[in-house]
Amino acid sequence: MAGPTPRYTLGVEIEVLVEPHKIRPPLHEKHALYYELLAKALRNRGLKAQHNDLTQREWRSSNYNEWYITKDGSLGNPDNLIPTEAVSPILDTAADWDQEIDVFWDAMRAVFHMPQRAGTCGSHVHVSRGRNARFTLAELKTIAYGIVVYEDRVMELLMAYRQDNAYCKPNSKNSFRLQRAGGNRVLIANMIRSAATPEALRDIMQNSRYVLWNFDNVAANKSGTIEFRGGRFLRGEVRTKRWMTFAVAFIHAMLRMNDLATNGLSAGSTAALYSEIKRAAQQLGMGEFLPKKFGVLNETLP
Repeated sequence: MAGPTPRYTLGVEIEVLVEPHKIRPPLHEKHALYYELLAKALRNRGLKAQHNDLTQREWRSSNYNEWYITKDGSLGNPDNLIPTEAVSPILDTAADWDQEIDVFWDAMRAVFHMPQRAGTCGSHVHVSRGRNARFTLAELKTIAYGIVVYEDRVMELLMAYRQDNAYCKPNSKNSFRLQRAGGNRVLIANMIRSAATPEALRDIMQNSRYVLWNFDNVAANKSGTIEFRGGRFLRGEVRTKRWMTFAVAFIHAMLRMNDLATNGLSAGSTAALYSEIKRAAQQLGMGEFLPKKFGVLNETLP
């Protein structure tokens, strides 16, 4: 008899450069106005939402129960577009998270034209065990080992422009300690096993937060999420759900495979790893959102 479906919570940060349907010049001075319009469009569709009015220190609800529309400084300040970051509330794989994403993009289309194909934009997905649950240290170590040993294969699953991006460097290229391991799986496994706390594991996995898999938030006083920073620029609901699913399913696959137990590498190719990720997505009830071929995911195939 099959056990209960595993459950995770997740959230997404969507960076876009967008042109409004109704332009109120000078556009570069009206960012907050359009953030307010998008927040209103979300509320009109039944979602909770707030916006940054850019007049004071940025604020958002600390329990992440609503959409937050704000500005991301990395997107610059173009004269003819609105640089926007939309941060989702905490969503649940056991609930209708995908319908919330559909509603978000419906609101976006009501206020803006389709987002630009902008290489400066990306997407970040935060994954945790649950609103009131955290990954155990043992789980974090298992995930961390998989992140490192499958790094080259995961890079092949990403869009080309995200593979060597300054804001989502591969963990092994950002961490001095991982670099010293030189790809030796035994050394990597022993180093990860040696971490006595989540904070110690974070310090093994990265020197800064600008890594593909960011462990900053696993610290005891933070949210408990692992952040995947390698998602493409998003222009609609299909690819939003695709990359959100990829992040959650990869983490679930690493826990299922548990290669840390044997210092192993059970998925011997990129295709084999993607099959494991798809299998994990199916177990989570999210399989419909991943394409059959990873060439469609990274868009090397039509």
